Amino acid sequence: MTKLIVFDKDGTLMELGSIFVKLADDVINEFSSRTNIHVPKSEIKDAFNMIDEKIDMFAASRSARKIVEKLSLLPNGDNISQFVSKKLESMHTENEASKIEIIHGVKETLEQLKSEGYHLAIVSADDTESMDLFLNKFNIKEVFDKVVTSDNSKYHKPQKELLEEVMQALNCAPEETIMVGDTEMDVMLGRNAGVHKVISVLSGSGDSQDLQNADVILNSVADLHDVI
Repeated sequence: MTKLIVFDKDGTLMELGSIFVKLADDVINEFSSRTNIHVPKSEIKDAFNMIDEKIDMFAASRSARKIVEKLSLLPNGDNISQFVSKKLESMHTENEASKIEIIHGVKETLEQLKSEGYHLAIVSADDTESMDLFLNKFNIKEVFDKVVTSDNSKYHKPQKELLEEVMQALNCAPEETIMVGDTEMDVMLGRNAGVHKVISVLSGSGDSQDLQNADVILNSVADLHDVI
């Protein structure tokens, strides 16, 4: 009997967005697979300009720093300069959050599965900050019993220990666990950990050929309830 469902995030729960972001996702997975070296997804996504370049350039520019420095010279200037610094950081965060979209039907499916008593978890190569932007924007943080990111685990896909951490934390056996993802790396992770079933979705960067070793291939997580 299935007790635990573990999800990838990008392309599985969250829209990948532009073709460049999909390319970045593929590069990350291929690099990890070939080298067994883990690189946080956020670093490579930045290289592919997922975040608006002009806002980032301004926030990090000499002009912005000089404005903050000049403000600190005014009466009560330390408080004002700190206020402006926080505003600049907020611009960056809000701009990144505005690009995040959940895949159609995912929120409703997750809430239904949770209400039926399943343990739900995420394993992702993203960092905690990027993960929280997604979970908080769509108010689904409380749906998940365990969230594993690149900065809170020493393991990475497709190492079986990554999934074993989740199963041990939630007291679930491999035969009670399902892995759901959109890439070959997710399939490999589930196979390496010996889970009961590996389900792939076509909502991300993987196609039917990439995902042929999954037990089931669905269009999206919105169709998940019918096969568990």
